[in-house]
Amino acid sequence: MMLFSRTKKYVLMHKDIQVARGDYDLSRHEFRKLTAVMKPEHMPVGTHMDSDVDLHRLNHWIRWRGIPDYRVGLDQLMDRLGVEAPTDLLDMEYALSVSDHYWLKPERDGSSYEDLNFFERSFNADGFGKAMFATVRAEAEESALHTPNNTLCGYHRKAWFRRGGKLYLLKGGSPWFQQEPVMEWLAALIGERLGMDVVHYETEMYEHQLVSVCENMLDLETDLVPADDVLRDSVREKGEFVLDYYLDILERHGLKDAVKATYDMMLMDYLLMNTDRHNQNFGILADADTGEWLKVAPIFDSGTCLGALKNEDDLAAVEEGFEYKLFHGKAVIEESYIRQVARALKLDFTAIDDVPELLAAKLARHQGLTGIRNRRIEELSAMLSRRIELMKKMTLR
Repeated sequence: MMLFSRTKKYVLMHKDIQVARGDYDLSRHEFRKLTAVMKPEHMPVGTHMDSDVDLHRLNHWIRWRGIPDYRVGLDQLMDRLGVEAPTDLLDMEYALSVSDHYWLKPERDGSSYEDLNFFERSFNADGFGKAMFATVRAEAEESALHTPNNTLCGYHRKAWFRRGGKLYLLKGGSPWFQQEPVMEWLAALIGERLGMDVVHYETEMYEHQLVSVCENMLDLETDLVPADDVLRDSVREKGEFVLDYYLDILERHGLKDAVKATYDMMLMDYLLMNTDRHNQNFGILADADTGEWLKVAPIFDSGTCLGALKNEDDLAAVEEGFEYKLFHGKAVIEESYIRQVARALKLDFTAIDDVPELLAAKLARHQGLTGIRNRRIEELSAMLSRRIELMKKMTLR
């Protein structure tokens, strides 16, 4: 029996706006109940049910902010940080993120968002980064526990760093081929060539591992709202085609770029055979002060492409049996639909004719670090060439 309750009075904040107040369980990282909702229009998207705040959805949203228990290298990270579970980190820095401007504040805490936010505040990025990435064991300093990385979800090793006053995300690849960082670079290159709105990625070495590097797409004025939250906050008819329904929601919120931007992402994914386009790695950007939906988020997180997790012997099967899935795999987008999208967008795929050669050169350049074999490099380059030719054929009427 516990002598002292772990439930405290907490306030959900959006910047310095008090959104909701309630009893927060620090051991379970959830609100046990809400005692007041002061600004329902500032509740996170996806936390309503029939116009009322849904406690279960709110707690799901809070827990999703944390590091998942399937993170690559999680045991190493927890050991070096000296914590038992990633949920122990969630409330350590007010659940602050650099993907939005929400945070959790003890009711009697007088802190302001200007004092705390990691968009402007310095933090020990290298301490957390080495705990996450380094192959040589080193116990992290206590300051490494106080970073925006406590609320950084996702499978791969990753960490936020500040460089020249800007925030950059470093993300590693799977331990077998470390192909994903190059795939991020590849998707950005192709998107830029084709006139798509994409996050720009480069590659570099950090702690003897290949990582992708991108600047944060968010700033002090914007929140990222994942597609998962967009869909959770709406009700659709059973059997309704999810893609059309999603696009309708975006257009009803005034996003004039909804169709083109989403179709661009779909063509990119189809070209590169992305197997990990789930509801948390695409969505929209919203005004952090008014809640207004501004635009579709740029294409990001495209690392699991061109058989990134497969051995050379299995690459052919990946290409032959590829099915493009959206919305957590609930919707398989038929090739006929992709063909219609390609024709509607009228993209000039000749603009990327030289990209397979650039891909091969990029993979070869990092070969000493990743150990990727010549055979794999050749097969990936050839596979990309075939996919480009396929996309060209799809644009023909």
